[in-house]
Amino acid sequence: MDVQEIGITTICEGSVNEVFQREFSEVLKNVADPNTDPEGVRRLTLTFTIKPHEDRHGAQVFFTCKASLQPVVVAKAPVFLSRHTGTLKAYTVDQRQGALFGDAADAKTMAVVK
Repeated sequence: MDVQEIGITTICEGSVNEVFQREFSEVLKNVADPNTDPEGVRRLTLTFTIKPHEDRHGAQVFFTCKASLQPVVVAKAPVFLSRHTGTLKAYTVDQRQGALFGDAADAKTMAVVK
C-alpha cells in the first residue's frame, strides 16, 4: 500500500486543485464581463476546517472554496406606457410626443405587456 503524506495536492482526495481551477475560472469570467465593475475586487477564499477526533489520533478535514464576484452593474432606462385597444404597451419614447419626433416610435421600440 502506497502511503501519501498530506499536502495541498493530496488533501481531500486531491479535490482542492479541481475546485480551485473551477472557481478561479468563474472569477476570470467575472473580471472579463463588461457588465460588472471593472475596478471592483474579486476574492477567492480557500477554507480548511480541521476537526480533531476525540482520541486525538486523527482528524476530519473539511474544505470549501468560495468566490466573491462583482454583481452586474445596474442598468436603467425609461419606459413609457400607452394603452391601445385595451392592450397595455411599453415604448422607449413617449407616444404623446410623436408629433414632435415624427416616426421615432416605430415597431422596434414597442413591447407588449400582457
